[in-house]
Amino acid sequence: FPELLFEAETELCSVLCCTLLRHCGSSLVSTRSQATASLYSLMRHNCDSESSFARIKVQVIVALSTIGGGQKGGQQLVNPEFLRRSLKTLVNYSQMDESMAGTTFPDQINDLAVNLNTILIDTVKMNKCQEDHYLLLDLMHSIANGYQSSPDLRLAWLQNMAMKHIEFGNHCEAGMCMTHASALVAEYLYLRESCPFLPRGCVAFQEVSLNVLEESAVSDDIISPYSTLSLSVSQSEDAMCTGKLFSESGLVGLLTQAAVLFETVSIV
Repeated sequence: FPELLFEAETELCSVLCCTLLRHCGSSLVSTRSQATASLYSLMRHNCDSESSFARIKVQVIVALSTIGGGQKGGQQLVNPEFLRRSLKTLVNYSQMDESMAGTTFPDQINDLAVNLNTILIDTVKMNKCQEDHYLLLDLMHSIANGYQSSPDLRLAWLQNMAMKHIEFGNHCEAGMCMTHASALVAEYLYLRESCPFLPRGCVAFQEVSLNVLEESAVSDDIISPYSTLSLSVSQSEDAMCTGKLFSESGLVGLLTQAAVLFETVSIV
């Protein structure tokens, strides 16, 4: 059902990628094998239907970023070593797939594996500093800044940071993370189509904090549905604002979360 999985309006693709990645990190060989084969099949179908698998590539990277950044109390939501084995299997599948020989598909699979391994390395680093809240959040901030040219991934890590601040009881800081997320989405919406009832990009939030102007750094990328991902995803068709949060309702939701967090601080 490609029309259900590969259309920008649906979140089914995101949920499916997240679920498959979790199973790719399973300790059970049979589960890991089936999940890896299913993920490869999903990529192939995306490539066949759209002449590339850019959508799946972005969704998989966002999914792993969400899984890795969403762990609590040092608890791993996915086993890095088992997931690395699955990534090697994915690369092997692409190299043995005779129907894709002579195309860029195997190289793109390899690029994806490299990027996912980079996220896994960051996840391991985060696990090692779970007891040092300041060091952990500083690392997450650094990771988020590394995705300045990829709105989907930066938004995912801003949300990860917000959740971690909430876990540590830092509601004001969490509110600022959600404000940055709101500014990022507002920037995209303003550049896509200026509406009189929507904020005029991230500059509309500078009264809250001048730091939100950092989100304007991605303007040249998010004006187009395709641009270059950070961490050398390398294909110019990869950085897409595909998530449901890149919408008017998404912006309202992010602003509401920020307001609730700030209100919590004022009550306390």
